[in-house]
Amino acid sequence: MQLNIYIVSHPIIQQLSSQIMNPTLVSQNMYNESYKQLGLLMIYEVMRKWMFIQNIYIKQIDHIQTFCILKRKESYIILTDLVDSYNFVTDALNLIPGVELNHINFRQKLDNINNCTINTNNKKQQKIIIVNLHINNDILINFLDYLTKEKHVQINQIKIICITCKHQILEKIGNKYPDLNIYTTKIL
Repeated sequence: MQLNIYIVSHPIIQQLSSQIMNPTLVSQNMYNESYKQLGLLMIYEVMRKWMFIQNIYIKQIDHIQTFCILKRKESYIILTDLVDSYNFVTDALNLIPGVELNHINFRQKLDNINNCTINTNNKKQQKIIIVNLHINNDILINFLDYLTKEKHVQINQIKIICITCKHQILEKIGNKYPDLNIYTTKIL
């Protein structure tokens, strides 16, 4: 298994993750805020190495004004089970311009996945973030099979975010997709 697993060990992320995994220790309001903040920070962690900006220089009479914009050749899509993770991804959606958000039901078998609108004919390089809060079964592997075989998505276009993941599932993913990047707070 040569899977690229990044256990995000920043103290703030670990604290937020602990509050989410132990909801009885905090109030409901604090749990909800921790959940949103953790989502924002985890998506930030994935995107900071993936997004590229382009500097635009505008020459004025007496100075040069600089603007930073995202490269237009890239597009981003977040695939997640919105029932479970809507609050986890909402704050990040405001930060990433033009990001698409698609619902994938990870709680049942993915027999009817054809509603997943990934445009592989697009000339832009589409980057896919899969948010599956707790990786604990083979459904994610089936979904990766679908993306790579049916939608012809390259594995280097995909990154996965989860709060927790089971070691056994990571071994299976690593055997099948050794170049995949997974960002998590804890391996069980």
